[in-house]
Amino acid sequence: GRTLCIIAIAIVCVTGCGHKTAQSGGPEQLNGLSASQVVGEITKAGLQAPNPRDVTAQKCQDLNCVQAVDTDTVSVMKFATTGIAQKYEASASNVYVVEDLVLSFAASVPADRQQEYEKVVARLAA
Repeated sequence: GRTLCIIAIAIVCVTGCGHKTAQSGGPEQLNGLSASQVVGEITKAGLQAPNPRDVTAQKCQDLNCVQAVDTDTVSVMKFATTGIAQKYEASASNVYVVEDLVLSFAASVPADRQQEYEKVVARLAA
């Protein structure tokens, strides 16, 4: 009796504590942002993101992402989980990760400018 109760409480805590999940009961979703929404917010913040194009079909099969939008200055990729995003980060350079979102900067974007993009995305994901 008592052992079963403790196990049940532990299972409820493990499955229900500390994770944000999608309302639909689908896979875990950390934020409701799409890659194209992130690009739109970057532009609204006054940062350059010219020539946006959805490259999900071209990139995501190889990179294991769920959405991808390229611009001339930054690529935004959304992954199914933070872990997959972090694996991509470990294999790439000039990138920034916030939860399940990855920004990949063009070589022409200086580090101080990259920080401005990073601040916008961090604020969106918060």
